[in-house]
Amino acid sequence: MVNEEVDILKKSEQVPVLVDFWAPWCGPCRFLGPIIEELAREANGLWQLVKVNTDEQPEFMHKYHIQGIPTMKMFYNRQVIGEQVGALPKHELKRWIESLIPTPEKKEWTALSQRLSSVNEQEGKKLLEEFISRFPSHQEARILWLRSVVWHEPQKALNHLREWKDLGAHTDLVQDIEALARLMTFNPEGKTKVDDMLSEAAAHLRSNDIEGALRKLVDSIMYDKHAHDELARKACIAIFHHLGEQHELTKVWRRRFSMALY
Repeated sequence: MVNEEVDILKKSEQVPVLVDFWAPWCGPCRFLGPIIEELAREANGLWQLVKVNTDEQPEFMHKYHIQGIPTMKMFYNRQVIGEQVGALPKHELKRWIESLIPTPEKKEWTALSQRLSSVNEQEGKKLLEEFISRFPSHQEARILWLRSVVWHEPQKALNHLREWKDLGAHTDLVQDIEALARLMTFNPEGKTKVDDMLSEAAAHLRSNDIEGALRKLVDSIMYDKHAHDELARKACIAIFHHLGEQHELTKVWRRRFSMALY
């Protein structure tokens, strides 16, 4: 019989504990059982397996809101950090377990994410650079860094974006960085009215006057929305993504932006 406090909760203070809720009559449980046990042996103590027979200990079903079996729950520091209902092939189950296992990288990122909300932009950029130097494959850190850098060093952001090809799947990010970098470095050969508007928008962005930039971009769209491969439209969308949908400037200018397009 499994002692919840000793075998699961207390043990989870030291190492992640995967609890397999099963029953002898459950066909998928019989399929899954040997797979989990094999993965536990291969883990060499990185995580521990506890099997709970729900026929013998039905109280677990109610306490942990288990609707069907097999159900797996990963515990760490006395908390459930992940859940999977139903059987999985070995490679998928292994990938799911590995995604939950705490690592130094995950722990540092959690701490950094909390700290970023209380520091200024320059310090945040420095902290991200330090983190990326230690964990260069961390995508979320690189995305945040790119979004920060593009406002002051657009060409640097664009160069790194092209170097980090694995970020290509983040379509919105790629389009946003490219649009902002193009606008911030805008230097037209000609001198049309649209060119003047886009140059002024870029100047507003460089001085952190986002509303001024949006005003000039919308004016540019109204005058010629197709100019420079729709740069004004793409830059507006990038700014809205940066601000977030709930920001007051987004609420005001997205409506004007939409009206300018049609």
